[in-house]
Order: sequence, then C-alpha cells, then structure tokens
Amino acid sequence: MLISFFLIITQNCKTALEITYNSNKEKSKYEKLSEEIYLNNVPEEQQKTDKEVLLIFNGLAFKGKTLFINKNDSLVFTSLPDQSGCYGILFKKIGKTEKNIKLSVSGKKDVIIPIDLAYDYMEIGDSYDKNKWGVVYRKIFPNFSCY
Repeated sequence: MLISFFLIITQNCKTALEITYNSNKEKSKYEKLSEEIYLNNVPEEQQKTDKEVLLIFNGLAFKGKTLFINKNDSLVFTSLPDQSGCYGILFKKIGKTEKNIKLSVSGKKDVIIPIDLAYDYMEIGDSYDKNKWGVVYRKIFPNFSCY
C-alpha cells in the first residue's frame, strides 16, 4: 500500500511539473552580464556558495502571490512591473544537503522538485501550460533579461 501511495504522489507531481536540463558550461555575453548584475546587487553574505543551489523564481509566473518553500519559508511577489513590463525575479538559496524542495502557491498543484547536485542553479516559473510548474536546471548562472 505504501508503494502505491508513493507512485500516486510521484505521478501527480510529474503531471504538474515540466523539467529541463541545461548542461551548458560556456557563458554567453548575456549570461555573464546577468551574473554580474546578480553579484553587484546581492550583498556578498547573501550570495550562493558552492554548498548551495540558487533558486531563481520568475516574478511574472507568481505575480501577486505568496510562494511557500518547504512549508517554513515563503516569498511574496508584490512587485509591480517596471517600465518595460518586467516583474523581476526573486532568489532563494537552498543547501545541497536538501534532497527535495516542496513548493506551494495558489493556482498550481503543490510540487516536490528534486535537487540535482550536478546543477548549481534552478529557474522556477511556469511551463508552457500555465497550470504546471516549469523548472530549468543549469550549471551556470542563467541569462534573465525580463521576467
């Protein structure tokens, strides 16, 4: 019975989640620029270390909502779009000792996302189907020009 319960939970998560892996290690000029913006705007003590994964949340996907992370942390997406229409992004560091991340937000099924130790960055937002979560695992800091 326990195995069938686990299979049902796993199947539900898969239908609510689309995962993409980007193993590129070469940084484009836009990725270098995005990383520089991050390093210049986030205080050093809040920046990701080698023992952490940086979660990058798409502001447009979560605008006006509160996102719950592992039931004990939350991010509030209250930002209005800037002049170009961008809602921005929010960052959250998670230790690589964590096995999974549980995310909850209104309008989507709760989802459990595994942490893959081969990747240092995870972009989290919508998939093409706005009712699903979209996750991109990345080895290098991603380019984010507008979210």
